[in-house]
Amino acid sequence: MNLSHSILALLAVPAVICSAGYAEAAPEAITGYLPSNGGTIAGSVIRPARDASFVELHRAAFQRFAQLPKEKQEAINAKSTPDHLMEYDADLWPDKAEYESYAAAWKKTQMIRMADVRVGLKHDGNNIYSVISATRMSNGNSLPLTIGSLRYDGNKNVWMSNNGTLTGSSFSADETFDYGAQTGNEWKLEKRDSLSQLSEMIRLTKRTDGKAVFLFYSLTERSSISGTVIANHGYTIIFPITSASAQTTRPGQK
Repeated sequence: MNLSHSILALLAVPAVICSAGYAEAAPEAITGYLPSNGGTIAGSVIRPARDASFVELHRAAFQRFAQLPKEKQEAINAKSTPDHLMEYDADLWPDKAEYESYAAAWKKTQMIRMADVRVGLKHDGNNIYSVISATRMSNGNSLPLTIGSLRYDGNKNVWMSNNGTLTGSSFSADETFDYGAQTGNEWKLEKRDSLSQLSEMIRLTKRTDGKAVFLFYSLTERSSISGTVIANHGYTIIFPITSASAQTTRPGQK
């Protein structure tokens, strides 16, 4: 798959400041996070890397978890949130000092940069926006990200994918989130039939210190019959914010 000439040209020209008038006309649910005027912003796909001390302490807690009654396991799972530091539970950490060591080890988590990307939105008319995205492959070519197939409908505040409609809600996380305290919006699609169960999510957030914007995307599909994973992919992108207006690249601008 090749990028269009317009996207390749977009990647080649220097960064400029967004047109404020145009951005103000677009829905705030997206303009507060990504350029929506046909430009893009540079970011990086990242993932958390755990400290070795955390891995050992987590393994010990999991071994205790595996020995608990099913009802207790379900109760712990119910109050646990993905990508967050687990809350203290006396059944998992009989010695609370070990939990404190566990929390301290979690704080040593580092973010590893996986790839450089560019992402933005292009107005297609009637308050509909399509995603512009690209990442460099190991062979030197550029390819769009998976989110390149999504479109945002500002009239309904929904994202449209090949799987259906993702509906929106607010999102917030505190400092126990792997990626730090942040707030924003997320859109989800949950779909189930006799063959499979599908979950798709896109989230746009801003760190509470104002220094970064995040884009999260995930898609998981399982067999309704066996529970086997059919598809499971996703990524987290960070866009550092260095000024009040995000610097973007637009086609044809010098």
